[in-house]
Amino acid sequence: MTEIVISHAIELATQKVLALAFHPDGRRLAAGDRDGFIHIIDAETGEVLRTLGRHVEFVYALAFDPDTGHLISSGKDKSLRVWNIDDGTFIRDESGIFMGAAARTLSAQGCRQNVRSHTMTVRTIACEPGGVMATGAQDCKVKFWRHGDPIRTYDWHSAPVTAVRFAPETGILYSSSQDRTIRSWNETTGAVIHKYCGHNAGICGFDFIDESRFVSVDESGIVILWHTASESIDSIVYTASRKLTCAHYDRTCERLILGAEDGAIEIVHLRDIVAGSPDVDTAVCSMRLHASAVRCIDSASGRIASGDNSGKVMISVEV
Repeated sequence: MTEIVISHAIELATQKVLALAFHPDGRRLAAGDRDGFIHIIDAETGEVLRTLGRHVEFVYALAFDPDTGHLISSGKDKSLRVWNIDDGTFIRDESGIFMGAAARTLSAQGCRQNVRSHTMTVRTIACEPGGVMATGAQDCKVKFWRHGDPIRTYDWHSAPVTAVRFAPETGILYSSSQDRTIRSWNETTGAVIHKYCGHNAGICGFDFIDESRFVSVDESGIVILWHTASESIDSIVYTASRKLTCAHYDRTCERLILGAEDGAIEIVHLRDIVAGSPDVDTAVCSMRLHASAVRCIDSASGRIASGDNSGKVMISVEV
């Protein structure tokens, strides 16, 4: 039986940490807070290296461009800002909203009406090599981007989009929503390829475990395994005993990491469960790391990062 050990507890001067993303080097971590700032943390020491800013209020999603190492952030102000985390400089806003140096109001910031991106806050970002990006937002839409230009909008979801992912090998775009469905999309036509239905609560996350299978997690604690070629449920692989708020699949360690409303982190070793382990308890590790609800999770180089409603970031390892 494994356990989760905290390496670093970082307390940020904010009430909420809503987004986390590890740099591709695995040594630096970006954390977005409710005040619109992004903190770059040394994952090995727990030191805050610099603070980027700022969005007008909440930072909701973060992702690193694998080609350039630049950070993309989304905020309540609907902008999609690109940053160089090495020197902290703002590069551009992909949404076309933000035009000038930060100030206290949207008008003073030099912001204009959104003409390129979403009409509501972007909640999820995924980046792939070759300048490819996908975004999903509270406006229920998914957008496909190439080299900073929005190429296609997919508008079949009926509730806010909670996650976007590109399938390994094929690069097909998938999205999940609070409408309890996962959909895959045709890049050229904008049509739905598959619609996966089976959850009875809003989906808080999903991810691929290999090129042909993915797992999805809903707020009630149900974890479902799917095969991409079939719209039918393969199996319910795990049921958490608590309300879940976020999920992340660590493909390197073959583990699903779940964040809960009560502050707990659960690690589910899917390899053992999918292989038919007779004792599910041995494949699950759970610990209440946070004193408030966990809002975001990411992992890299064996480390797990989690952020909560009180403004704390925990960097932990499973031993």
